[in-house]
Amino acid sequence: MEFKTRPLITLPMRVAADLFNRSFEAYFVPVNFTEASFKALAERDTIDFGASKALLVKDKLIGLALIARRGTVSRMSGFGIRREFRGMGAGNWFVKQLLEEARQRSERHMYLEVIIQNEAAVHLYEKHGFIKIRRLLGFKAERPTGKADPNLETCVQDKVLEMLRIHSLPDLPWQLDAETLQSVTSFGYRLGEAYAVISNPGAEHISFRSLVVPAHARGQGQATRLIEALFAMFPDKIWQVPAIFPEEMGSPFTRAGMQPEKLSQWQMVCTL
Repeated sequence: MEFKTRPLITLPMRVAADLFNRSFEAYFVPVNFTEASFKALAERDTIDFGASKALLVKDKLIGLALIARRGTVSRMSGFGIRREFRGMGAGNWFVKQLLEEARQRSERHMYLEVIIQNEAAVHLYEKHGFIKIRRLLGFKAERPTGKADPNLETCVQDKVLEMLRIHSLPDLPWQLDAETLQSVTSFGYRLGEAYAVISNPGAEHISFRSLVVPAHARGQGQATRLIEALFAMFPDKIWQVPAIFPEEMGSPFTRAGMQPEKLSQWQMVCTL
């Protein structure tokens, strides 16, 4: 079977969104993007539609890869093959092609996240030189009561991102990086030396987008108290931590009563 690619920028957005959905049929989580929500995803993840590719067989669209780029680093933020074309060598050919194109752009590393339970995908990426950096976890709490704290205060997002740039763990997932969060509308809070960025607190579902504590203040429970105070400030909400938070950042969430999600991910990198 002869494969070829074309830049995703050459497809109408609605066609790209439909291809994305069809490439993730029977996936571990439901994937059902509209044209608008797919565009929002691309903007949030800073997708490069020129570097992102559609995969074809005889001019039939059978898969796609979303690629985000920043300097000499890229991220494969979405990779899928339509169900009826899986197991035919398409994924193997496509990953090899994407890595070669990244080398031609003089990139040094390509990152990705893959669901741990997706053993076939993990094996595919390892075959092409990706190695595991760390496990990424998600958490959830439905309408927790929390513990109010009068010292909880709002904080401009830029201040939290400044702290993130200085005190974050190395090689954070792309979505937690300060540069990525800079372009996302979020809300910052501070308690002591612990800082958090969350999504719109007026919504029913609230997501943590960042949590940072300087190294000298870790292990003192400040992050846990911050989380509990946010629960109390915004009661009757469903709180989520997407499965992109490094495992070593998970203990404040569990101590605050959040439960781990069933699915977790590997953060992986390929040195080009």
